[in-house]
Amino acid sequence: MSIKIATFFLNLIYFVIKLFPTTNKVTFISRQSNSPSQDALMLAKELKDKNSNIKVVMLFKKLDNKIVYCFHIIKQMYHIATSKTVILDSYCIVISLLKHKNDLKVVQMWHALGALKRFGYSILDEEEGSSSKLAEMMRMHKGYDVIFTSSEYCKESFAEAFGYKSDKLKVMSLPRVDLLRSSKYQATKRDEIYTVYPQLKEKETIVYAPTFRKSDLIVSDTNAIKKLINEIDKNKYNLVIKVHPLTNLEITEERIIVDNCFSTLDMLSVADYIVLDYSAILYEAALLNKPLFFYAFDLDEYTEKRNFYIDYEKEMPGAICKNANDVTKSIENKIYDVSKVKNFADKYIQNQENCTSEMVEYIIQLMGK
Repeated sequence: MSIKIATFFLNLIYFVIKLFPTTNKVTFISRQSNSPSQDALMLAKELKDKNSNIKVVMLFKKLDNKIVYCFHIIKQMYHIATSKTVILDSYCIVISLLKHKNDLKVVQMWHALGALKRFGYSILDEEEGSSSKLAEMMRMHKGYDVIFTSSEYCKESFAEAFGYKSDKLKVMSLPRVDLLRSSKYQATKRDEIYTVYPQLKEKETIVYAPTFRKSDLIVSDTNAIKKLINEIDKNKYNLVIKVHPLTNLEITEERIIVDNCFSTLDMLSVADYIVLDYSAILYEAALLNKPLFFYAFDLDEYTEKRNFYIDYEKEMPGAICKNANDVTKSIENKIYDVSKVKNFADKYIQNQENCTSEMVEYIIQLMGK
């Protein structure tokens, strides 16, 4: 069935569903995971605290099984039709394809805190992007009333990625920033992690969080990780690897931790040193003001295939290393400057306090329009 025909029949069904009355409801929709994100949970709690009459619905489901997801789409249609506001953190088929009630407000709260590697409309018809034809047929990222961005410096990048003018962008840091700035929360998470991994108390800990790469890069990614594992002195350091949830890598080394119990965000709380490549977790790591190192073993290839919104080699707040040995040398010789890390965080995460409360106040105001 073509996309046009499917859209026609979905709009027929949706026409009937839209006869149900709009209620004082906020619906969160995501296909990033099967459980609500930390940001969504924080917003939901704050919404209820500020206005107990607001109903909150969470629709988090990955697109693993297309048949099952088709039934989930019907559920989405009902809640979208009866909500005042819908909050997304990724592309949503129903929002972009169908015709909604005039008073519905749609917020795009993208799952990445800042804009690092190019995505969306920035990479149409490129190796890591969608085809322009498919993007047009699926009306990719259409239907948003406002898009949140972490700073004025990210506005232009997000506008390009989503295909909007900058007046649709609003500087509004994600709720998770409140957790990163909370010493109490960070201490609580450390205690939880130490309960599961008590060995992390014994030595300094290196947390390595590589980004997602498409299948053609999996082999080089695996080899690069193994080289880093071999280079790090396990008698001196703990090594924790947080593989991207969409990446399938088999690592069976005994003296390291490949963690699946905690989020990357939480695991950063126990890090003495953080090793990254091109992951947008960079922004969260920078907020923690810890030593950062960049294991960019395939920088030239990645730049050619994906590229960045910012000047990677100029702006990364830490040593950029093309091989594993340089990473370990930089850590051993303490080649880092946390003041550069702080300056980077302050530049790209403009609001760093009361982020959840401010976002909820804005959403409630939006609901009243």
